[in-house]
Parts: sequence; C-alpha cells; structure tokens
Amino acid sequence: MKKIIIVLITLFLITGCYDNVELNKLSIISGLGIDYIDDNYVITYEIYNSNKSDNTGDLLSDTITGTGNSISEAFGDANNKTSKKDFFSHLKVVILSESLIQNHFQDITDYLIRDTDIREEFYLLVSNNTSPSDILNHVSKKYPNASEYIVKLINNEKYNNSLPTKETYQKILSKLISNKTDIVLNSITIIDDHISLSNSYVFYKYNYNNTLSLKDSSLYTLLMFDNTGIEYKYYYNNKPFIISISNVKNNIKIDNATITINSDMEAKVLENNSNLDLKDTNVYNMLNSDFSNIVKEDIISFIKLLQDNKTDLLGLQDIYYKTYNKDNYYLWEVSNVDINIDLKINYKGFIYEVDHE
Repeated sequence: MKKIIIVLITLFLITGCYDNVELNKLSIISGLGIDYIDDNYVITYEIYNSNKSDNTGDLLSDTITGTGNSISEAFGDANNKTSKKDFFSHLKVVILSESLIQNHFQDITDYLIRDTDIREEFYLLVSNNTSPSDILNHVSKKYPNASEYIVKLINNEKYNNSLPTKETYQKILSKLISNKTDIVLNSITIIDDHISLSNSYVFYKYNYNNTLSLKDSSLYTLLMFDNTGIEYKYYYNNKPFIISISNVKNNIKIDNATITINSDMEAKVLENNSNLDLKDTNVYNMLNSDFSNIVKEDIISFIKLLQDNKTDLLGLQDIYYKTYNKDNYYLWEVSNVDINIDLKINYKGFIYEVDHE
C-alpha cells in the first residue's frame, strides 16, 4: 500500500468520511486552482493518482481543468471530467489568479463557504506572474505533488522568513467576516523552474488593495509574530555583518495623535565577514545600536507605506476601539509614529549558530 493511501484510509475510518464509497472510486484532490480568463472561470484540480508513484512510494499527481461562465459551471465541468467522485477532504491549497482577485474575490470566498464538500483547513494563496494551473502542473520526480510541496514551503522556517501568514482559510475567513482588520495572502510563483514563495497581496474587506514586497512582508511578520527569522545586513569595513532576529515582543498602542510601537528583539550572528571582535563590549554595544536604528527606520517606512495605502494590516482601528471603546476609522492614517527598538544580539550568537542545509 502506498503510504498516503494508508493515511487516507485511516482518516476515512476514523472520521466517517468514507461514506460507503470505495477508495478507488474517489478523485482525491490535493490542490485547487481558480482563474478568470476571457470572462470564464477556469478550475484546475490536482488529483492524487493511485496508479502512479515514485521510488519512495509517494503518489504522483494528475491535473484536470474545467471552464464555465459561472463558478459552479466551471466546477461542474471539472467534476464531469474526473469520472470519479470528487473528494476534497484532503485539500491542501487553493490558488487564486491575479485576474481573479481583482474583481471576483468575494464571489470565490462565498462559493467556498457554501460548498460543504470543501473543507476550510487549506492554505489560500495567489499565483504571481503565472497561472494557478501552471503552479499545480509544476511537478517533478523530486516533488511529485505541487500542493504538498507548497505546504512544505509554508511550514519550513528556512523559506518563510518573509511569509506574512501561516493561517488557513478558516482563520482568514473569520477576519473577513469580522471586518476588524485587513487581510494579507501569501503568493506563489515559479522562479528558475522552482515553485517559490513571492510577494504578498493585501485586501481591504474583499477588495484587493495593494501588494507587499518581500521586504515589507518580512516587516509585517516582524511586527505581528513573536518568532521570526528575518535577516539584516550591515557593512563594516566594506564587508557584510549579518544577523537573524529570532524572538520579538511587540507592544503596539495608538492614542489620539501617535502610533507607538515598543519592541524587544533578540538576534544571533549569522556572518561576521567584517571580522569584528565580538568579545569586545564596545563592539557588542555598537552592533546593538546600529541594528536597532536600521530596524527602526525600516518599521517607520513600513508604517508610512500602510498609511499612504490606507491598509490597516496591524489592526490599529481595533486596537483603538479596545483602548477607548469607540471607533475612529481614519485616525491611524494621519497619526505620528513613535518607534522604540531594543535589539540585543544574544551572546550565544557569537558561537555562530549558522543554519546549514
């Protein structure tokens, strides 16, 4: 038995999802791509193929595409091509195209809510400079299933330093419904023939607002999460000195005039190509001060960017409401910014805790 099939059989027996349908009569869908081309919806399924596997026993995948004037018609067309009962309980990723999120994002989210066959514990992404179909068809002997590989990228700390969210669709949906903060979606692309994480897409309610660069995505991660792996580089003697910020404690406040962010950060040394004497207290203090100032300037620029684009990714409206028990929807857009960074490079970092492949 293939190992994934064994897992799925166990899942069916435990959860009661088997529903009297034999396993070989199911199209087990791992990935779903949704596009909008020439006024038509285009649906792509990535399906486990129980008749194909590689040397390790991992199942290879096939794709099927359906089109239609409506979302339901496109799904119906794809379903008719599978010749089996479509099974979405193992769905890992849903990839939306850039053209789709421009005008049809709410239509898709509404459909995904209504369709009881589609579970909500998947990752929602946007395809960047390529189509969802191209992403799901980008498989190889090393990565026989595109959806599983994307999940590995999201959950692998080595690749997700700039990843703004690891939230599944269920959590994103709750934010959309609550309407208390803007949301951000990860994007996926193909670079040098490899599936890679890319820029991030920001939405105000259900409307696409703007795109965050990888650097801005990293800053968002730095402000919103306690653990990050964002790297910073500074040159001493024309040679790079690189640190990685590993632990962060942020306190974000807003009053009637100022957004105040107090951050305590811990970092470790990745590279000391500058050949600084790390045992020298003066050097240590210099490093802490220099990198604190660099991070501070970046955060100020990032906040200004959010203000200019009217993008409340940090939930400042909600923070104000919880503090003063009243709404002030636009105050944060014109508030001053006061940033206090206390960054300390952990002495253990001097033993070069460098990550190796």
